[in-house]
Amino acid sequence: MDFLHDFLLPLANSPWIYAIALALVVLDAVFPVFPSEVLVVGLASLAAASAVPDLMLLVLVASAGAFVGDMLTYTIGRQIGIRRLQSTRFRPLARMLRWASRRLGPRTGMVVLTARFIPFARLAVNLAAGSTGYAFARFAPFCLAAGLAWAIYNVTMGYLAGHWFRSQPLLGMAIAIALAVLLGFALDLGAARWRNRRHPPGGGTSSGLRR
Repeated sequence: MDFLHDFLLPLANSPWIYAIALALVVLDAVFPVFPSEVLVVGLASLAAASAVPDLMLLVLVASAGAFVGDMLTYTIGRQIGIRRLQSTRFRPLARMLRWASRRLGPRTGMVVLTARFIPFARLAVNLAAGSTGYAFARFAPFCLAAGLAWAIYNVTMGYLAGHWFRSQPLLGMAIAIALAVLLGFALDLGAARWRNRRHPPGGGTSSGLRR
């Protein structure tokens, strides 16, 4: 508990926590190595016990970071181009790019909303949208709605976990973060199995892009 009072609470009560959260959420959109869900969920669970940080502001910051990160990735995809992206040696990303580029069309809203919760799928959808020339004016509203839904979901999940363990805030934070990580793994695994079932390896999925 000394760690909570001496370090976490002062940091959570500082305006800098929102800047840190914004930066990490943006970074996660481009380099999904550290799931920003962990930070958002952890801060929300802490708010249930200590009333800091402010939950509404956390939602706004997280959704803004998600939107900015998605737009940045979209711009990177537009600058690089689909052929160069698909020539990457990181095969899982190349497969995801082919998968995403085929689904950007009438169901773009559902694809963007679903991918928002799956780190590498989110990266692939944003890169594919930019690199295939999908209209920014059509793509941006989908990303804005998806980022807001993602922020509300993670803040709500963190707050509920923190509220259930209000007398033990560190335990509540640990459980909330563990749930976020497990959910991310489950979504990644489920998405990978679904893609493999629809398009088995060697089944000719690289025969061209369709929109």
